[in-house]
Amino acid sequence: MIRHASRPVRAAAASLAAALLAWGQPGPARAEDRLKELQTEYSLTAGEKRDRVYHFGSQGPGDVFSNHGSHSNRQIPVYTWGRKADLGLIMGAASSYRDPERLKAIYGYVPENTVNPEAEYADQSDIRKVLESAAAKGAKHIFIVWFDGMDWPTTQAAAIVKSNKVYTEGKGSGLIFQDYAAEGSNPQYGYVVTSPTHDKSTLDVDAQTVKIPESSMRGGYDVQIAGPNPWTPGPLGSQAPGYFKGQSASDADREGVKAVGRVLHAYTDSSQSAAEIVSGVKSYNSSVNMTDDGRPAPTLFHDLQAKGWKTGVVTSVPFPHASPAGMYAQNVYRDDYQDLARTMLGIPSVVQEALGAPLHPGLDVIIGMGYNVMMEPQHFKRQGKNSVDGHLCIAEPDRAAINVKNGGKYTVVETKLGTNGGEALRRAAEEAARIGSRLFGFFGEKGLDHLPYRTADGNFDPAPDPVKLGKEAVAETYTKEELDSQPTLAQMTDAALTVLAEPDRKFILFVESGDVDFALHANNLDNAVGAVYSGEDAIARIIRWVETRSNWDDSVLVVSSDHGHYLVLDRPEGLLSPGR
Repeated sequence: MIRHASRPVRAAAASLAAALLAWGQPGPARAEDRLKELQTEYSLTAGEKRDRVYHFGSQGPGDVFSNHGSHSNRQIPVYTWGRKADLGLIMGAASSYRDPERLKAIYGYVPENTVNPEAEYADQSDIRKVLESAAAKGAKHIFIVWFDGMDWPTTQAAAIVKSNKVYTEGKGSGLIFQDYAAEGSNPQYGYVVTSPTHDKSTLDVDAQTVKIPESSMRGGYDVQIAGPNPWTPGPLGSQAPGYFKGQSASDADREGVKAVGRVLHAYTDSSQSAAEIVSGVKSYNSSVNMTDDGRPAPTLFHDLQAKGWKTGVVTSVPFPHASPAGMYAQNVYRDDYQDLARTMLGIPSVVQEALGAPLHPGLDVIIGMGYNVMMEPQHFKRQGKNSVDGHLCIAEPDRAAINVKNGGKYTVVETKLGTNGGEALRRAAEEAARIGSRLFGFFGEKGLDHLPYRTADGNFDPAPDPVKLGKEAVAETYTKEELDSQPTLAQMTDAALTVLAEPDRKFILFVESGDVDFALHANNLDNAVGAVYSGEDAIARIIRWVETRSNWDDSVLVVSSDHGHYLVLDRPEGLLSPGR
């Protein structure tokens, strides 16, 4: 069912939006930091069986802290604003999961135990229909905000910590994308299945060929186990909790699924999942806009650019990482970073050489991380014969060639210790807008391939990750100089809008809080919640731009994610701070 905000909440939501729009930077830290306390305790006792407020994995309460550090096959939420956005095109009666023929068209087969005549949820690949329809109806500005790895329980945790109020079902409240309902913005809420076609593939990055082995696990979604929506388990859910772990399931997990007469379905990775929202093509894990038989799939970014739209991506993780690359690049393998970067920058890459694929012009704005993250021996094999020593994410000749100072198309700004990153990026964006160039912002530092975790209290003081394999629990730390040299995700968003928002020019912008996923892979909820709040700040900047420079008739905002993890809140009330 599509959830529409009711009129009684709009005044309060508008007030909340105004408060959020004024943020800009994290506020002062609270005297107590409940989530950091919990995360620190759980990280130091990860192998002990004990009661906790939350845990990660299928083991249930009163057990070890985690038995799973990867993705899950849970449904993930989708939020939209804008009169031209319509989730009714893909949910409820329009759900592809009600029709075996439509499922076959999506997966290439009819997944076992997946057809559900009563499905309210959509498939993630169908989000392209919503975006494409909005553009066809006359939308001029399309924003996609992506919280990599953020599913319903992570959203719930972030909202509880922020609002100090508990909810246990539905859309919930407490975060800007849950509560914002300005007049005319037409807020809608839904949820989608993210499963891939297959979990395994055999790839040749030089020839750009792919084969799907017989041993590959297929995708799908079993409502009898996983449930009809993100907060309601299916009737078999308690007997087969390992189902969500898909290809990572343990023997005990597999036995639980088998005992109830069902089968496992693969969970997605970020690259194919992000790509499918703009290509409409579901594919194998590790693909970037490539079909199961190795054909490049065009994306909505390509199609709109061909019609004169400007295009941009902003991310808190390396710029050619899975999700931002998925908006524009094409490659059989997500780790071929230098070739992904070439495609994003409009430079010929291996897909032209090996497949004769069309060369696209490149994105108008690229801002992300990866600076001073260098090639190591294992990277050369992953990136193929054309890989170049130097920066992992961009070949050194390409890095030099794109700069307007060398005759290229991009005004380039990079990390410089001792220089404020936000100010440097702002100045570069203003210069790019003045001279009519593109913008390439390249940030990060050695050992820092994501924006610094702001943490739940906004104090950039991460709790340690859980102890693993006998190693000591270690927390990330940042010097004042390191923090100052990096822009925030909100500042990145502002810079992108400075370049993209030309008079009488349409544009599409992708903004990703990718470090939510990095944190959840480490089973660190404090870092993940802080990353959600960083994404909130970016959304607030977009809302402010729409309300002051556009309107919700011309603009569309879609907020979603690529997959879930396996956070379980055993006692949601345990996240409350008694002193608030």
